[in-house]
Amino acid sequence: MPTDTEAPLLRLEEAREMMLAGVSPLESAWTGLLDAVGAVLAAPVDALVTLPPWDNSAMDGYAVRSADVTDASPSHPVRLPVIGEVAAGHAPSTVVAEGTAVRILTGAIVPTGADAVVPVEETDAPAGVADRPDVVSIHRPAATGAHVRPTGGDVRQGERVMQA
Repeated sequence: MPTDTEAPLLRLEEAREMMLAGVSPLESAWTGLLDAVGAVLAAPVDALVTLPPWDNSAMDGYAVRSADVTDASPSHPVRLPVIGEVAAGHAPSTVVAEGTAVRILTGAIVPTGADAVVPVEETDAPAGVADRPDVVSIHRPAATGAHVRPTGGDVRQGERVMQA
């Protein structure tokens, strides 16, 4: 029982209504990411672009058709003619046909026809800056999609990336 000096207790719903009646949301404002620590997102954020925008190589190596290297091993390497090269920031100009390879650098667009990348460490080619070989020996098989970052693997355009 309340005494003469104590106010009666409120029901939870009444107390909540009284508190919320005295507050209002702040206006939203644009701020830099580094200044947003502790802030609350006012609206959901959707991706503006697809990332990566194309299949690209996660390794320096050779873009191949995985079917061409299924039997590759250190004792029985698969030898493929190297018909081209593609670096990051450049569009491939060569199609990987059956029984061929294209030297590819990290981040480069995977050429049409290729479905895997064999890291340079799994070949007889020297790592680092070197002349493109005419033929490369592949020492390990590569599964479909090996060392390939697929189109939209991180996020697709329009996909919700943050909730309000």
